[in-house]
Amino acid sequence: MGMLIDGNWDDAADRSMVSGKYRRELSALPTSIDANFLRDAGNAKGRFFLVASASCPWSHGAVIALVLAGLKDTIGIQWAGGARREGYGLLQGGLLSNRSDFEHVHQFYTSTVADYTGRSTVPILWDAADSRIISNSSADIMSAFDGISQRIDLRPTALGNEVDDLTHYIFDGLSNAVYRAGKSQRQDEYDEAVDTVFGTLDTLEDRLEGQTFLFGGDLTMADIRLFATLVRFDTVYATHFRCTRKRLVDYPLLWRFTRRIFQMPGIRQTVDFDEIRYGYYVNDGDHNPNGIIGQQPEINWESQEGLSE
Repeated sequence: MGMLIDGNWDDAADRSMVSGKYRRELSALPTSIDANFLRDAGNAKGRFFLVASASCPWSHGAVIALVLAGLKDTIGIQWAGGARREGYGLLQGGLLSNRSDFEHVHQFYTSTVADYTGRSTVPILWDAADSRIISNSSADIMSAFDGISQRIDLRPTALGNEVDDLTHYIFDGLSNAVYRAGKSQRQDEYDEAVDTVFGTLDTLEDRLEGQTFLFGGDLTMADIRLFATLVRFDTVYATHFRCTRKRLVDYPLLWRFTRRIFQMPGIRQTVDFDEIRYGYYVNDGDHNPNGIIGQQPEINWESQEGLSE
């Protein structure tokens, strides 16, 4: 997997597997989004960039928030992806021409903290003027885009902490649990993770009964987080990560929910199934040593069934 150790890339370092169990190590980069960014970001075209991977669901949530906030013409996207060499590589044709010496995402980290130790994750919010990462927290980045925009309100005041609580539930029970299932090296850990995944999906299916989104008629951050996982489910989680009990299309309300968001203006353009499949299959040498990429399931993402209800 690889990570930075005291500012140097170590391809062999991996703290995510413990006794055959996958445990996501959180990045420890000490950054925060302050009032100055919220004030300047909407008008400082060419200074701030979102570095994201089309295969990564956490990146995807940040990209969707950027699009819905109407900021994609102000805050550019530099895509990372392809075969992992020293972690995420930067794809050519990106927007960070003033840092053409950067080839890997980890270089953004050591530009910010020279002796950084930890994973070099995406998304990151990059300040090209100061050559530093403003934040590598997808939640903080999404909240920042929400705060800048007048178009969206992803965490309505009236809902208090309910959106946060449900977002954490989705992370623990689904978004991270599929990784625990897919990367597990023990049968008992795999079985427990799969039970958690489908127990969470069953609960969320019940929650959507009689309503459009998780909190009723308005899209929230929890909906975006859930979408970013569900849109990948039949493509990689039900296959490569062995969450085989059911598919997304076997859940009528979750399938309707995911298609509804997919068909919102600007969202389908953020979904790259080729890059999603490549990112999971090719870059998981432990479980797919020959790098065979599974074919895309035949799914009608443009179906209107149930969307008028």
